[in-house]
Amino acid sequence: MRIDLRHQYAEGVSNLQTWRNRYSETEYAEKVLLNAFYRKHTMNFMWSEVQNAFQKQLFGGNKVLWNNFNEGFEKMMNLYQNYSQKTQPILLKLLSENGSQKVGSISFSEYRDKIIGANKGNHADIEEIEFTYLHYLLNDQLILMWSAFGGTGLSKIDALAQMSGVIIQEMDLSNYSTVEVVIGQLCTGPYLHQNYNPLPPL
Repeated sequence: MRIDLRHQYAEGVSNLQTWRNRYSETEYAEKVLLNAFYRKHTMNFMWSEVQNAFQKQLFGGNKVLWNNFNEGFEKMMNLYQNYSQKTQPILLKLLSENGSQKVGSISFSEYRDKIIGANKGNHADIEEIEFTYLHYLLNDQLILMWSAFGGTGLSKIDALAQMSGVIIQEMDLSNYSTVEVVIGQLCTGPYLHQNYNPLPPL
């Protein structure tokens, strides 16, 4: 993969270590997942902004919306911050009323048994929840990077190739869940396969 995720990965591990110190064992797992779904709901709310980075010109070709990738990524991160402020006050309501609804490709309710196991000290469940947090933290950051490349004039497929070094066939990349899975397979999964180290048991 061509994208350097060391900073984002280190930030994720640091967050986990901070929460390990802040929360009790019976609080920790759910707090980690709440943070993961806080990000995912924010991404879901701003999905039209992600898609709008890929715009066609009237007579063919792709629109250039910003001067370079870094400018675009900063714009997308600022949009993310703005949308996250809307997510925060309604997150618990969303999860209690619609916990089984998929956000991207996963739902909060899928992890209820893992939360119960983690609260009882099951290390495998704790590690799976921590890995889930790291995976989707990186994945959602990569989606914002993908859209930043889009605003430089790259197509959706070319932006993926720029990030991963892999050229895939044309496909519909208009919904969050599909893009999440594709970027997970091309970028996030391979990166974590090479770089992931579990934290020591709680």
